[in-house]
Amino acid sequence: MNHSATRSGTVSVARVGARLRELGPIATLLFLGGAYYVDRLMRWLAYDDEGGYLYAAWRISLGELPYRDFLTPQLPAFLYPGALILALTGNSVLAARLAMTLLVLATTLLTYLTVRRLWGVRPALLATLLMLVQSESFWAARFFRPEAPMLFWAALGVYLFVRAYAQRRRRQLPLLVLGERAGGEGLLLALSGAAMGLAMASKLFGALPLAGIGLFLLAEFLATRDWRDTVCTGLTVGLPFVAVVAVIFGAFVALTPETLGAVLGHHLRQGQGMPVLQVVAKALGLYWDYVRHQPVYVALGLGGAILSLRRARGVARVYAWQLPTALVFLLLTRDLQARHLTYLVPALAALGGLAVDRLWAALSERLPRRRGFAGVAVVAAVLALALWPHVAKNALVASWRDDTTPEWVAYVQARTAPDDVVVSDYPGINFYAQRRTTRLAAGISEGAASSGQIMGSDLIAEIEASGAPMVLFNIAHGGHQFVSLRDHPALREYLLQHYHLSERRSYDTRLIEVFGRQDFWPGAPLDENLGGRLRLTGVQWLAPEAAPGEDLRLNLRWTALAPMDVDYGVTLRLMDDQGHAWGLGHKLLMDIQDKSLWIEGLEYADLRPTSEWPVGEATIAAFELPVDPGTPPGEYQVIVRVHPQGAWDGLPVLGVHGAPQGYDIAIGRARVLPAALPVDTARLTMDERHSVDAAPGLTLLGHSSLPGEVRPGDAIALSACWQAQEAALPPYGVRLTMEGDERVWGELRAALSQDDYPTPRWREGEALCGRYDLIVDAETPNGPYTVQVAVVDVAGVPVAPPHAVGVLQVAGRQRLYNPPVMAHPVGARLGGAASLLGYDLAPDTLRPGETLDLTLYWRAEARMGTPYKVFTHIIDGADRVWGQEDGEPMGGAYPTTGWLPGEIVIDGYQIQLDADAPEGEYHVEVGMYDPATLVRLPAAGPDGAPLAHDRILFGPVHVVR
Repeated sequence: MNHSATRSGTVSVARVGARLRELGPIATLLFLGGAYYVDRLMRWLAYDDEGGYLYAAWRISLGELPYRDFLTPQLPAFLYPGALILALTGNSVLAARLAMTLLVLATTLLTYLTVRRLWGVRPALLATLLMLVQSESFWAARFFRPEAPMLFWAALGVYLFVRAYAQRRRRQLPLLVLGERAGGEGLLLALSGAAMGLAMASKLFGALPLAGIGLFLLAEFLATRDWRDTVCTGLTVGLPFVAVVAVIFGAFVALTPETLGAVLGHHLRQGQGMPVLQVVAKALGLYWDYVRHQPVYVALGLGGAILSLRRARGVARVYAWQLPTALVFLLLTRDLQARHLTYLVPALAALGGLAVDRLWAALSERLPRRRGFAGVAVVAAVLALALWPHVAKNALVASWRDDTTPEWVAYVQARTAPDDVVVSDYPGINFYAQRRTTRLAAGISEGAASSGQIMGSDLIAEIEASGAPMVLFNIAHGGHQFVSLRDHPALREYLLQHYHLSERRSYDTRLIEVFGRQDFWPGAPLDENLGGRLRLTGVQWLAPEAAPGEDLRLNLRWTALAPMDVDYGVTLRLMDDQGHAWGLGHKLLMDIQDKSLWIEGLEYADLRPTSEWPVGEATIAAFELPVDPGTPPGEYQVIVRVHPQGAWDGLPVLGVHGAPQGYDIAIGRARVLPAALPVDTARLTMDERHSVDAAPGLTLLGHSSLPGEVRPGDAIALSACWQAQEAALPPYGVRLTMEGDERVWGELRAALSQDDYPTPRWREGEALCGRYDLIVDAETPNGPYTVQVAVVDVAGVPVAPPHAVGVLQVAGRQRLYNPPVMAHPVGARLGGAASLLGYDLAPDTLRPGETLDLTLYWRAEARMGTPYKVFTHIIDGADRVWGQEDGEPMGGAYPTTGWLPGEIVIDGYQIQLDADAPEGEYHVEVGMYDPATLVRLPAAGPDGAPLAHDRILFGPVHVVR
C-alpha cells in the first residue's frame, strides 16, 4: 500500500472539509444579507436621484449619447452596464436594483477575502457582518446608484493589491526594473489599478480608494526608504488606472467636448466662491454628523486602524490609510452628505472587524474558561451598539412606501403622446412614464441648478424649441431643483404666462405643479372676478360627499389680478335651499413659497398670504368644509366668500361689466350622506337640551335659544334636534307658532329636517336637526309671545301636545304713512311690491375715493314674504360699476317682510367711489332683488313702462380730479 498517497488523500479531504466549514458561515451571511437587502425592495419608487440615473440609462439603451444628447453628471462605467440591464429586461427597475444588490454582496465577499488574507477568518466574518448591515451599504444595495459599482471595483482593486503586494514582500523582488515586469504579482497590481480606474469611472469618489493605496505606499517608503520599490509599485498600479480613466474619458471627450464640464463642473461649480473657513466648517460638519450617528461603529473602525498601524506590518496597514483620504472634503465647496463617504465603508468594516476580534481575543485570554460566555456577551453587546443605528435606519428605509409613481405614469401617459417632451423636475417620472425630457432638464439637480450649471433661461429656450405640452414643477418638500435655479422666478413667470396651472399632485412627499399648454384642470372651470384683485378659476372636488361630523374637501384655483395689501381669508358655507348654514370652514388664503422652512431637521412648506403675492401668481389651495353633526342627508349648495381677517364683507364678485353681484360665489353642490353610526348627541349644537316625547317614536333633544326681542317682520331663526327611537317613522312634519292674546301671530309648517330625507327613512337611533325661520307678522302688537313647536302629520294635525320653546318680546315699529319732502321725486314701481317715491343725493360732484350720500324713499304696496335686498351702484356710461352698497333696508334693521301696505320707509346709503375712477359723468342705479335667487324685482316707470335691466336710473353724478 502507498502510505504516502493515503496520507496525501487524507490531507486533501481534510482541507476540503475545512474549506467547506469556512465557506458555510460566509455563505450564510451573504445569503441573509441578500434577503435583508431585497426585503420590500420595490415598495418605494419615488427616489429622485435613482430616477435620474434610470432615465439616463434608458436613453443610452435607445442609442443616445450622454453629455451630448442629454445632460448627466454620472459616469459611463455605471450608466452603460445599467443601460444594458434595462435593454435586456425591458426597462425592469427590479433587475436594475437586483444588479446593485449583487454588486454590494460581491463587494462584501471581496472585503471578506481581503480581511481573511490579512488577519484571518474570524475578523473577516466580523467585517462581513459590519459591512452588510451598514446603512450606506444597505442604501447602495437597494437602489440603482453608482455607489454599488464603485464599491465593487474599489474592493476588487484593494483585494488584488493586497494579494499581489503581500506576495511581493515575501519574495523581496521589485516589480519593475527599468520597465520590465517580474512575476504574476505585476499583473495583479496592474489589474488592481485598472479596477480602481473603473471605480472612478463609476463615480468620481471612486478615485479615493486608490489615493488610500498611494498614502500606504508613501508610508511604506518613509519606513523602508526603498524609493525604487515604491516607485515601481506605484507605477504598476497607477499607470493602468490612468490608462483606463484616460480611455473612457478620452472617448467621451472626443465624442462630445462637454463631458468634463458635465461631470467635473457638476461637482466643482457647486458652492464656487465659498469662503475657505465656511468650506472647512462644512466638511467638519460632515465628519461630526457621520460620527454622532454611528459613534460605536466609527470608534471600532478607528480602533482597528490604530491596531493595524501599531501592531501590523506591510500591506496589513492598507485599510488604515484609506481613512485619511476623507480629508479631501476639506477642499470641496459642494454640498456634502454622508453618502459621499460610502467608499470608506469597506475599510471601516474591515478595521472594525479587526478591533472586535482583538477585543474578543483579549477577553478570552483574561477571563477564566468557565466565564467565556461573558466575553462573548461583551462582544455581542459591542456589535449590537455598533449596528443598532444602522438597523434602525435601514428599517426606516425599508418601510418607505410609494403609491404615487403608478399614478403619475397613468397621468402623464393619458395626457401626452409617446413622442411628446415632458419637462420635469424629476426625470424619474419621465423614465417611468417613458417620456423624453429636454437635454438640460435630464441633468437637473439642486446642485446643478444652484451652481448656475443649468439656468432657467436655458430651460425656457428648450421648452420653446421642444413644444413641451407639460411641465412638472416641484414647489414644496424635498429634492428642490427648478426652484433652486438662480433665475427660477423667470422660469415660473414664463410658465404662468404660456401654460395653465392645471393641477397640484403629490409625488411621494413632494408637491408638484402641473403646467399644461392645454388646461388639464380635473375639476370644473370657473371665471369669477373678485374685486379686480383675485380670480377664482376652478373648483375640484376631492370629497364631494361626507357624513355629518366629517369634512367635504376641495381644491380651489386662484390667480392674482392686482397687488393686494390685505391678507384675505376664504370662508366656505354649506347651505340648504332655504339659506340655512349646515357647515362652516375658514382658512387664510395662502400660497406655497418656492423655498421651504427647516425646523429641527424637518422640512415644512413656507406659506405666504395674499399681501405677498405677485401679480399673475397662480395657486391651487386645498380647503375643508366640516359638516355639522346632525345635518340631514341630502344635497346642499357650497358658497365661497373671500374677505379680510376680522371682516365679513370682502371682495365683491364682479359681473361682465364690472357690476358687483354680492360677495358670495356658489361653486357647486355637495351631498351629505347618512351617518354610519348614530351621532353622539353631546356633539349636537343646542342651547337648551331636553328629552321630550314629541311624537310616537320621536324625541325632541333640544333647540336653540330665542332672541330677547324682535320686531314685526323679523325672522326668528330656530334650530331643533330630534332623535328617532324606532325605524320607519310616520311622515312627520313640524309646526312652529308664535302665540299671544289667544291668537297666532306667526306660523310655519315645514319638514322635520329636510324634504328629501323624510322621517320614514330615518333609522333607529338616528339624530338629525332642522333649521326653521318663523316670520313675525308685520302687524304684531308690542308684548310677550310664546313660541311653540309641535310635530304634525301629513294633514298638519298635531300628533302630540306642542312644546313651548320659550317666550320672546315684540317691540313695535314707528311707522310713517305721510310722504316727507324729497329732493327728487321718482314714482317708479318694483313688481307691485314697493314703489320708489323719490331720493336725495349729495353731493352731485365727487372726487375718486369720496362718498356719495343717498337717501331712498320707499312705499310698500303689498305685504311681502321675502326679505328683499336693495342694490345701489355708481356706474359709468358703459354700465361698469365704480361704487356700490347692497343690503336690506336701513342696514338690515327693517326687512321688507315687516312693511305694511302704504307705509313709507326712509332708507339711507353711503356709496364710496372707487379710488381709480376716471373723470366723467356717472349715474346711480337702484333696485331690489331676492337674495336667495339673485333675481331682481321687475322695475317700471311711473307710466308702467318696463325699465331696462330692472333698475331705476338717476343722476348724473360728476367725477372730477
